[in-house]
Amino acid sequence: MTRLTFALALLAGGLALAQPDTYFVPIAGRTVPSSPVGANAMGTAIWLPDPGVDASQSLLFGFGDGASTPFVLATQGLANLSNFPAQVDAVATAPGVVVDGQTKTLVAILSNGAVSFATLENDGALYSALPVQSIDAGTQIALSAVTGGGAALLVADGFNMTRFDLDLSGATPVVRQGGSLPASAGGTTDQSNTIIFDGINNVGFIGGRVLGDIYQFDPRMDAGIPTAFDVALVSQGRLAAPVTGFALYSVPGATYLLAANTQGLTVYDLRSITPLTSAFRVIPFDAVGPISAPAGVAQTNLPVGSGAFSSGVIAVGDRTQTDLALLGWGQLASQVDGGLVLDPSFDPRGGDGGVPDGGVPDGGVPDGGGGGNPSGGRGPVGPGIPVDHGSSCATAAGAPVLLLLLAGLGLLPRRRRQRR
Repeated sequence: MTRLTFALALLAGGLALAQPDTYFVPIAGRTVPSSPVGANAMGTAIWLPDPGVDASQSLLFGFGDGASTPFVLATQGLANLSNFPAQVDAVATAPGVVVDGQTKTLVAILSNGAVSFATLENDGALYSALPVQSIDAGTQIALSAVTGGGAALLVADGFNMTRFDLDLSGATPVVRQGGSLPASAGGTTDQSNTIIFDGINNVGFIGGRVLGDIYQFDPRMDAGIPTAFDVALVSQGRLAAPVTGFALYSVPGATYLLAANTQGLTVYDLRSITPLTSAFRVIPFDAVGPISAPAGVAQTNLPVGSGAFSSGVIAVGDRTQTDLALLGWGQLASQVDGGLVLDPSFDPRGGDGGVPDGGVPDGGVPDGGGGGNPSGGRGPVGPGIPVDHGSSCATAAGAPVLLLLLAGLGLLPRRRRQRR
């Protein structure tokens, strides 16, 4: 073998190592009937009942094609929800919001370019509209509790985002319009396709429609334009356009960002010092087939029953079947090398707004903490089913190592010696 052939083999091997880990995770359930959601612009959201009520009463919303279907999260069957609007373009939910003196999960409904608000009864049987004037919006909405029990709504039209602050604690709701930001990084041609934010820790993310990039921003709208978090073109298989949905697994011991996109469900550990290179992909699968390009994602860390979802649930949209597929967080955590943090004991519905300190400082940049659950463990460790399995440091360090190897083989240009 020549030195050149050997060098090319090393280079090919380095590129393979740079691919993210991919895990095939079995689907634990699918919504029934199998085709009620619709394949276009599919999204999903989870409503949690009031604090103290079993999370098995939670509802799972699938929306798309101008309508939304509620399911009982524990059974995946259709829910009987009265007064629910017929025209629904998007649903957003936020637990831990004080509504007329009681802590509730606030529901925002986007319909015909306007957002209205409601709560649900604890058994998920009655949709109760709130006396809040509707807010003009674009095509995307995101909702979060904020410090003090209030809430904030972000609306986006693909190009710009606007914030609205809501105080629903009294009999008369108060809504104040806040600042605005571009809905992508400055100077790019991308457009927002989905947004999410944490109003307690003040960190937000935008998923791109055209380029498939992920941008990061401060949802208080006072810290400058969004900046690139992960760029699809150089993500080495982590991302591909469009990004269809986000979820945040935020507990005292961990903060994970879940991004549904055309490469699968990409999971970032926001407390890692290398959130990009340590990211991995998840491909849900069952006898129906794999979901390699999920449409939307939602999750809860709370236990839903005693079976596969006893450590939390992830829901993703399956455009090919026009239904929602559910994964157990515990199943995913046990497959990932090194494990993921499990914390079904933390309740996002209670406390000061109900959202923990996710380890993200005010600038929106993840800290360097190493994670770990409240008891000090890292979660279960299992062998997993990794594919395209490479070192998490390959992306950052692979190129320098290859350059050193090539230099040692004499295949890099050498500097001419100067004659005296």
